[in-house]
Amino acid sequence: MPGVGAEELRVRVVLEVLEIDVLRPHERTRDELLAQLTEEIRRDGVLKLPVLVEREHHVILDGHHRYEALRRLGCRRIPAYVVDYASEEIALTTWPGAIVARVTKAEVVAHGVKGDLFPPKTTRHLLKEKLPESPVRLKDLM
Repeated sequence: MPGVGAEELRVRVVLEVLEIDVLRPHERTRDELLAQLTEEIRRDGVLKLPVLVEREHHVILDGHHRYEALRRLGCRRIPAYVVDYASEEIALTTWPGAIVARVTKAEVVAHGVKGDLFPPKTTRHLLKEKLPESPVRLKDLM
């Protein structure tokens, strides 16, 4: 592209298949939603949307239920969109009805690293562009 420097072409989101045990959740899951999703993935034999993970510590930003469903199904690997969490492209807010009103990115990482999990559906990460589905067969994650 004429006139575009290498800095402007830097990739912000990378799709990777990671070992599932390197990921660190920062919030708990809801039992009923987890059971429903686990059954859906088992039935369909596919994970439709990768989880969203911050690059440095592998803290899960979005997809705690998908992560836990795959873990319970015995998967060793998980597809993940890996991002630079410091990027201004990623906004952080809380869900309506969340127990905490405000959370910082540093708190999300700290909770993930320490294993001190927030209640389910506390944090809500918003990206400027919607990430596409990228289906992966369940048997390829075993």
